[in-house]
Amino acid sequence: MSKLISARCSVGGGRHPRRQRITLKLIAFACAIAAPHLAYAQQTCPPSLAVEQKASAPAADWTVTYSGYKTAIAGVTIFDGPPAEQASLVPDNEQTTKTAVIQTWKLAKSDRGYWLQCDYANTTAQIYRRLPASVTRCDVSYERNVRFGGGGGKVVKSVSCK
Repeated sequence: MSKLISARCSVGGGRHPRRQRITLKLIAFACAIAAPHLAYAQQTCPPSLAVEQKASAPAADWTVTYSGYKTAIAGVTIFDGPPAEQASLVPDNEQTTKTAVIQTWKLAKSDRGYWLQCDYANTTAQIYRRLPASVTRCDVSYERNVRFGGGGGKVVKSVSCK
């Protein structure tokens, strides 16, 4: 019985080399079809950001402590050109549902390029990156009527630029 099983499961030097060639060609064909779509991978913000803070006490009688609150995505800005130029864009559309506020940016071709900046609660750290030229739209969904404590940023449900 074990000889029968191993003969049927044999791949290398098996009894059906034509099937193996066809299978490999089909796999290669599938990869060729999928490859262009990988270039259009969705751009998004990481849900949190690792941050190391260091504070200095203003005087000897003060002690520095840290809250331990985790960072969480709390805002998104789309820029026309690098963020240092401060050319932030207003959303083209804002839709309010029962549970969310959804902002949409429609991005036409731009020689300057578009940039996605991610803001986080419980830190002043921000991250940004240039969006691929193929990106034509960004959607950001926020929790409706929910904010981080202390009047902080909105609670982001999702970010999708494609």
